[in-house]
Amino acid sequence: MNNNYTITSSSGIHESQKYYIVFTVKKNKYAINIQNIMEVINIPDIEIPSVAPDGIIGIFNYKGLMINVIDLCPFLGFHSSGFSINNQLIIAHFEGNCFAIHTEKIDNIMQFDIGQTQDLPFNIENSIIKEIYKYEENAINIIDIKMLNTLISRQDAPKSDINYIELFPSDEKSKQILKLRTLQNNKNREIFSFPFNLNTLNQYILFTLDNHNYYLDLKYVKEFISIKRLNITKLPYTQDFIKGIINLKGDFLVVIDLKRFLNNDINKIKEGSKIIVVQGKNFNLAFLVDEIKFIKNIENSYNSVNTNSSKYILSEFMEEEKLYSILNFDKIINDERLYVNI
Repeated sequence: MNNNYTITSSSGIHESQKYYIVFTVKKNKYAINIQNIMEVINIPDIEIPSVAPDGIIGIFNYKGLMINVIDLCPFLGFHSSGFSINNQLIIAHFEGNCFAIHTEKIDNIMQFDIGQTQDLPFNIENSIIKEIYKYEENAINIIDIKMLNTLISRQDAPKSDINYIELFPSDEKSKQILKLRTLQNNKNREIFSFPFNLNTLNQYILFTLDNHNYYLDLKYVKEFISIKRLNITKLPYTQDFIKGIINLKGDFLVVIDLKRFLNNDINKIKEGSKIIVVQGKNFNLAFLVDEIKFIKNIENSYNSVNTNSSKYILSEFMEEEKLYSILNFDKIINDERLYVNI
């Protein structure tokens, strides 16, 4: 991936188009420019102080650096409510400052045409929302990361009156899961210094096929969506790894059963299955996968292992006794089997 997270022109993306991660807060949709995102992780155990500035849940150790965890609700005018172990943290950065933003769930990675964003019709002092993006019948609020950074960094911030300890799950099973995530984070942490060396930050989507973990370089990803929103139309006389076609916002995309393409195994469509829309040089494809985990940065220094896997695997490495495979997108997208059938 290139050095500043953006999609290069060779990927077929116009300079006016940028990638955003879309997430939910209180049933409303918000987005952050992916240039300001390092990765997305499952929420760990967070150290909650007795007194903290407004909007600060607490702190946790991220790769050797103690960073603030942000609750957007006070900045958006919402009442903060209970958290879940299924919530996630967006690790963001702005001008050398690193912080984590609490989200209920990550919805999508989307490509916005910045020429179609609209300023708010009114001006609110210290608002972290400056623009909106119309998508179908929904309005996606774009977070002003600069203003958010200013608000969480100011010295005169009012003290929070929210007891965040009461908002976290209190059952023993949930507490053990949160603690285990923190221990794993501390065990695998790689200390870095500021300002960020963007040359070492490589963003990937982590997804699963059965019990195996795969990474795909984020620069090839256009968006991902739930299979429940789509109708797949079967195509006659095609290879068995082609599930069919879908109509996505007026564009017809071929759906590739990625598991069958890679391993010749049938991938049963599950209720939670996802579609990853990827972009080649001349056309887009839709990869069918079981589950999308999160966005992660993979350091250039990871220890690869030699498993003599297929040509579609760029490299592999072990982490927490699990094998992770990085897909060779160029080999997949240029495979002659695709061009014969598409």
